Amino acid sequence: MILLPLLLALPPLGLRRPAPLARRCAPQVALVPRNRVACYGCGAELQADVAGSPGYMEPERYEMKRKRRQLRETLCDRCRRLSSGEILPAVVEGRLKRPSGAAVGEEGRGITTPEALRGVLLPLRERPALIALLVDLTDVAGTLLPRVRELVGGNPILLIGTKLDLLPRGTEPERVADWLRGAARKIGGVVDVHLVSSKSGDGLQAAARALLAERRGRDLFLLGAANVGKSAFLQSLLPLVSPATPRHLPLSASTPGTTLSLLPIDCFSGGSQLYDTPGVHLHHRMSARLLPAELAMTMPRGRMRPYTPREAAAEGSSFFWGGLARIDVVSAPPALRLTFCTGGSRLRLHECPTAEAAEAHAARAGIEWTPPQDAASAAELGELQLVRTARLRLTPCEQAADLAISGLGWVSVGCLPTLQQGALEATLAVWVPRGVEVFVRPPMPVGGLPTVGSEA
Repeated sequence: MILLPLLLALPPLGLRRPAPLARRCAPQVALVPRNRVACYGCGAELQADVAGSPGYMEPERYEMKRKRRQLRETLCDRCRRLSSGEILPAVVEGRLKRPSGAAVGEEGRGITTPEALRGVLLPLRERPALIALLVDLTDVAGTLLPRVRELVGGNPILLIGTKLDLLPRGTEPERVADWLRGAARKIGGVVDVHLVSSKSGDGLQAAARALLAERRGRDLFLLGAANVGKSAFLQSLLPLVSPATPRHLPLSASTPGTTLSLLPIDCFSGGSQLYDTPGVHLHHRMSARLLPAELAMTMPRGRMRPYTPREAAAEGSSFFWGGLARIDVVSAPPALRLTFCTGGSRLRLHECPTAEAAEAHAARAGIEWTPPQDAASAAELGELQLVRTARLRLTPCEQAADLAISGLGWVSVGCLPTLQQGALEATLAVWVPRGVEVFVRPPMPVGGLPTVGSEA
């Protein structure tokens, strides 16, 4: 009789009572050994044996720092050069792929691969965590990871739109946030969306509060495509979530592939950690096809300024973005307006008849139309390929869609007021280098687009 109450308190055979919340969220074994000596800028283990490999330091400097017990406060040689403004690609991809038989690090062509960096992220699937997924608002098509669930499993995601300060003047962040929620539906499990600027601080307080509320004792991982702004976001976020900001923070640089390993930061009580992670390299981005100097030409240097040619985009005309992209107007009403949105300050727009487009590109790409940086680079990049033909229904005084070129920018397709009767339709063809993808998406509601009654 004494045993009966005890038996009734036990769960049925074959079932386990859920562990208390505190135990389920208890700190796990650290993903990065605490005795590992790594570059605080990129996360690579420091070494003085193999030049051109991750974490390399000159032997004399390595030995000096080791004797002084300063290795944990030291940047590897590559991070030192990045911090001085050099552009040093780390990832072997696109035209930076090694010649057959060459070793990683040869000819300055990179020190790791996209596959190796993805392998660093695989443990995220196996442990409870909160994922802060960052997406570049100036390149949503090229940085929103459609297969992120393969990396993070069923962990909840808080979506952070970065570089808010680069969107055109007149943009309403609330409308962009709603638009981004719609774009993120295919991911699933997105608990919230926030827009931030690591430079101006806009939106950071709200994002920090949301991350702390959703974390619930779990590790927090900052995840995103290469060059999306993770390290800059981390540096701005830490003072808002931790009473004591670490002295040495991960390096923030404009070169894709700055972070090479998981970078743990002790900033939460209870043993859980915040992790900066390597950027995910996507083969369909324009950046994967460009050389370092060309990449610098396409990167945003300030607030975007959408450009709408004053003259109508007439049938039979073609527009070139430097020598990297071509948009043909196959058919269109006179009220059609195309607005070109990119952050690349050195990316110029050129127009010519479609009948002469192929010949003009062959003669001018890399010479008058840059990037590519020169004729040799243009020849190596190859002829532009027809990737997408979009047939769009137009509505007067509205934007119909965006033609987003991964890693470059987008063309917003709109229609001015018109007296034309009947259905309004336009057919546009987009040409880009082989391997780059083009997306047709709902129009992003940014400022600077044609308004009702305007002519540009």
